[in-house]
Amino acid sequence: MNFASLPMYDLPELAMATSAWWTGLAAHMQRQGVVDVPEVRATPEDLERHWCSPNLLFSQTCGYPLTHRLNGKVRLLGLPIYACKGCDPDGFYSSMIVVPVSSNLFSLADCKSARAVYNTDDSMSGLLALRAAAADQHPHTDPFFRSLSQSGGHRRSLQSVAEGEADVACIDAVTFALLARIEPDLVARVRVLGQSPKVPGLPYITSLSADPETVERLQAALRCAMDDPALSDVRAELLLSGITFPDPAHYNVILDLEAAASRLTLA
Repeated sequence: MNFASLPMYDLPELAMATSAWWTGLAAHMQRQGVVDVPEVRATPEDLERHWCSPNLLFSQTCGYPLTHRLNGKVRLLGLPIYACKGCDPDGFYSSMIVVPVSSNLFSLADCKSARAVYNTDDSMSGLLALRAAAADQHPHTDPFFRSLSQSGGHRRSLQSVAEGEADVACIDAVTFALLARIEPDLVARVRVLGQSPKVPGLPYITSLSADPETVERLQAALRCAMDDPALSDVRAELLLSGITFPDPAHYNVILDLEAAASRLTLA
């Protein structure tokens, strides 16, 4: 029995839209002849186990896991394109570097010796984006920030900055745009200093064991779903504007960023 999930950008306020997007995708997969398409998306607690299962039909991950712990364990299907500030038409995206709205920090250079917060250790948009941005300002080995804490999620990082618990964070551009609409009072309490270097966005994946015909059918379903007028409102709510199918080697830019910033001690 196959299963599918859409765990990225799955904010509680968007649960209905995310489920509707899966319903639309599933219908197009069935029309393309994909077999054993789940009617309901899964919400797994152990994402790595879920992603690495041979029964995975469809999911979305982050670029950092794709290039690290999932390398050689899953198959890249496609790269969704998002319509918001910080995202490009080729699917590349950045993070918003945010500080409290009333702070006296006006550049990343001003953030040296500040208190930084990030979401998770395996996040391109939260931790590696912060490291890469700081390394551009401070190509040395001594610590850039006074302290570095882990929040557990982008929304919590944003709350920490807004409430003055931390001074700076990198927030995924799509998450930031979604929260600006869902929780505008929270976003109004931070100020954007700039953006981190752009990298390929969060990819759709399938099982490494998927045969070439299934992969082609899944990609055809993605094209159709992105063009389906009946799904236009759902796509707009999720900021989805298209799909591209990059060479997996495009994600090596994440490894390059990591290597370039490896000498920097964040805190």
